[in-house]
Amino acid sequence: MQTLTVVVVTGLIVGCSTSPGQKDKAASEANDQTIAVPQFSIAVKLSESAQEKLRSIHESVLVIAYFDGDPLPGKGKDNSPMRGVVLGNDEKLADSNGVATFADIRISQSNWNDLADRDYYVTINVVSARKSSKDNLLDCTVPIDRISTFDGKSTQLFCRPIGETGTLSK
Repeated sequence: MQTLTVVVVTGLIVGCSTSPGQKDKAASEANDQTIAVPQFSIAVKLSESAQEKLRSIHESVLVIAYFDGDPLPGKGKDNSPMRGVVLGNDEKLADSNGVATFADIRISQSNWNDLADRDYYVTINVVSARKSSKDNLLDCTVPIDRISTFDGKSTQLFCRPIGETGTLSK
C-alpha cells in the first residue's frame, strides 16, 4: 500500500508519495530502540601558532566522534574506511577552554546488536570549524580507542597548523 501526502502551498496542491521501500525503512528506523553512548570529553590543546592563527581569523575548533565496531559473522558491511558496523557520529564545537563534551548521544540498538564486541571503537577527528576558511587549518593527533577508554573521562589531544613541521607534543 502506498501513502500519499498532500501539502497545500499558497493555493497549489502538491502530492508527494513515499515508495514502499522508503516507508519500510523509515518505519524501521522510527521503531529502533537506542543505546546511550557514555559521556566523555575531548580537551584540545593548540600550539601557540595554531592558537594565533585561529584567533586572528576568528575560527573555532570542531571535534568529531565516530562510533563503529567489528561485526558478528555475517552481520557486517564494507563501510571503508569505517569498520563493519557503523554506529554513527556526533560533532561538537570546542568551548573557550578548548573542551568538547559529548553527552546525550544515542546509537541504534539494532546496529549495536550486530557488534562482535560491545566495547566499540571511537575515532576522534579535530578540524578547524571552517567558519572563516573553507579549508581545515589543523593537524591533530587522532585518538582511536574503545569506548571504555573514553567513558567518563577527558582525553587531551594536540594540534598545530597544517604544514608546521615537528612532532605533535603530548
